Amino acid sequence: MMKSPQVLNVTDDILWVGAIDYDIVTFDVVMETKYGTTYNSYLIKADKIAIVDTVKGKFWDEYIAKLRSQINPADIEYIILNHTEPDHSGCVGKLLALAPKAKIIGTGNAIRYLSDLITVPFESIQVKDGQELDLGNKKLRFVAASNLHWPDSMYSHAVEDKVLFTCDSFGAHFADERMFDDQVGNWDDAFFYYFDVILKPFSKFMLKAVERIRLLEINTVCPGHGPILRTNWKKYVELSEKLAHLALDTPLKKRVYIPYVSAYDNTAHLAEAIAKGIEMVPGVEAVLMNIEHASLGEIDVELASSSAIIVGSPTVNQNILLPVYRLFAMISPIRDKGKLAGGFGSYGWSGEGMKIIRTNLENLKLRYTETDVFVKFSPDESDLLRAENYGKRFAQLMLRD
Repeated sequence: MMKSPQVLNVTDDILWVGAIDYDIVTFDVVMETKYGTTYNSYLIKADKIAIVDTVKGKFWDEYIAKLRSQINPADIEYIILNHTEPDHSGCVGKLLALAPKAKIIGTGNAIRYLSDLITVPFESIQVKDGQELDLGNKKLRFVAASNLHWPDSMYSHAVEDKVLFTCDSFGAHFADERMFDDQVGNWDDAFFYYFDVILKPFSKFMLKAVERIRLLEINTVCPGHGPILRTNWKKYVELSEKLAHLALDTPLKKRVYIPYVSAYDNTAHLAEAIAKGIEMVPGVEAVLMNIEHASLGEIDVELASSSAIIVGSPTVNQNILLPVYRLFAMISPIRDKGKLAGGFGSYGWSGEGMKIIRTNLENLKLRYTETDVFVKFSPDESDLLRAENYGKRFAQLMLRD
């Protein structure tokens, strides 16, 4: 395994002091990270010393060693948080203990979120779009970038150095100790995957952010994950803009995702009948998936690319099965809100699964149809015909949306 670099100069006065994680397998539980990732933190050596974002908490020892090699942490005056998710804010609490005069700089949401994330008190300055922070011989100008991908997100522009710090925008989960985009080889696969999973649901906000930075003087873009963009930053900003337009301009194909688990194939037979009915309606396709052993990444891809979902599970001991709860955890009320939804399954002495599936889908802001298909024990021919007709009506309802 390659050794993590100590410190890298982005400019003479701006240094990368982040951490490289080669061993991570999944990010936020659901996102595959086959290339590893980085947690990018930046030190600005100005008259008033500033830190832009920190790193994940498990890298504290490495992180503070890097800072101490450059400065006395007690001299830090500002900690700029472009976004408070723990992979960026994970060391803030410990850093504040060593930097007692440091003030947190962030959006109103960021400051509120941080107060819930850490237990130590802190001083803060809430900033808005266009506001500037005086570092003595340098200044930072802040750019609104809400919902990229949390409501607290913003960008920070080091005006004199022409460096833009963008946190989760224009980044990727990609680990390479050389760090710079012109040295790490081709990492576009990681960039596209990262955009699809993290940023695509927020494409309209991406377009707003790109418009806001269009007139800024930029030599380098410093994201929160992945390579530092010192040579090809325009390529990745333009790609992000293009992908965002594509996501917004391309209507979601009429595609029904049918995830299910089945103990004795009874629920599986219903799933197949529902899919058959859906496929009878031109312009709509069904995607069947037994999710008992499916990865979270596979499930998320199907959820994101489908315009409706019908969930199937048997009722066992008055409950549905664990893989279906994992599926519920993958449904995003932001991305998937309003999608047509339904349920089906087999049960024995009682049928609690019907209510559990419906309640969870409605709580996740999906539109549950008024009909569904739940069958006692094994479905007979009339049950399968009912399931087929249900699938046909479901597809027809989709086309009327």
